[in-house]
Amino acid sequence: MEKKVFSPPPSLFNFRGNTDMVLFLLQKELRGVRICQLFNPLGVNSDLFYPNLGILILSLMKLPHQSEEFIAWYEKKLEKWSAKVDLENNAALAELTLQFYYFLRYRQLK
Repeated sequence: MEKKVFSPPPSLFNFRGNTDMVLFLLQKELRGVRICQLFNPLGVNSDLFYPNLGILILSLMKLPHQSEEFIAWYEKKLEKWSAKVDLENNAALAELTLQFYYFLRYRQLK
């Protein structure tokens, strides 16, 4: 019997370590917030569509996820960036996700 070697699916952005996971989670977070933004004016309870991955993302990025001030800043920026999401264009969403990731990294250095 021949052993099969597990090969993971292709990486979303081909980064090392947990960066690829962070980008995947950021992409889901941006998409979820955008869906909520579209449903809220219609009176639909959008809590079912929002994954709320912020604390996990910030902790994986080693950002100050325990600071209420930083969490409020992150949520404000997330709302602003998710307004740019085109739900039908995955390539544009991937590019926006990468830009948001670098924006958060730049904020950490300040």
